[in-house]
Amino acid sequence: MFDVIVPKVGMSVTEVDVTKWMVKKGDTVKAGDEIVEVTMEKASVVLNADVPGVIEEILFNEEDTVKVGDVICRIRTD
Repeated sequence: MFDVIVPKVGMSVTEVDVTKWMVKKGDTVKAGDEIVEVTMEKASVVLNADVPGVIEEILFNEEDTVKVGDVICRIRTD
């Protein structure tokens, strides 16, 4: 299982808002696929899958606020 973690994207950014999921539970992804868009202060960032696999669990809904360093979803890699 691979944890997708909200990265630190700026010096003062401590949390982001989930804007749009591009995947749903059960979807197959390749490394580099876009999985979720998050917004912080005045910018949006798309998080990509780092590994190939299947989206096993989505831990936050659109419009949720998530802290930097939190696991946002899990990818099953086996």
